[in-house]
Amino acid sequence: MKSVSQLKLQEELERVLDSPFMNRTDAQIDGQIKLSEIYRDRYQGVQPSSLEKFNDPQYRKCKLTMDQAIEIRQKYLPGEYGKKRLATEYGVSKSVITRILNNQSWKTK
Repeated sequence: MKSVSQLKLQEELERVLDSPFMNRTDAQIDGQIKLSEIYRDRYQGVQPSSLEKFNDPQYRKCKLTMDQAIEIRQKYLPGEYGKKRLATEYGVSKSVITRILNNQSWKTK
């Protein structure tokens, strides 16, 4: 009889093997790798200027606004008004709150 962890591992393995990614041919994967290398060499880790406009929240499906991000930074008090409480209040994940607090998302200038 298999343990719970072995069953979970088996389920995860089956899910991964059934994913569309696993149905790619070697030629498709090689092409994607080559394309990735071309862009990495061309832009050297810097986002192409043609894509910069898509960083603006009006082009993304954001759950929060800049005003809400500022409000989150003001409300946060470790131990009293924590990340989990803020996440629940604003309907986002705790990691989104963490990124806002670390100034990785909704950056202030």
